[in-house]
Amino acid sequence: MPSLTVRNIPEADYSVLRRDAKRHGRSLNAELLAMLADKKDMARRRASAARAMKRIDKLWERVGKKYPTQPDSAALIREDRDNDEPYR
Repeated sequence: MPSLTVRNIPEADYSVLRRDAKRHGRSLNAELLAMLADKKDMARRRASAARAMKRIDKLWERVGKKYPTQPDSAALIREDRDNDEPYR
């Protein structure tokens, strides 16, 4: 398994890393490996979210083409609010 040496870590960053490792009950090495795993997982989730947003954009485009004239939602809410009839 590859190894990595990190030099010249600012003291403030090292202190935070050491504190976090202690809080999580891990060694500095285990804390760094956990941080790397979290970063990798976050990158995967961001890529997944970006793909989902592209699909949503395509769906909105299709809906807009199918229903080109959407009513103004503010006007509908105002009309409903001004209606004196109780909700059913």
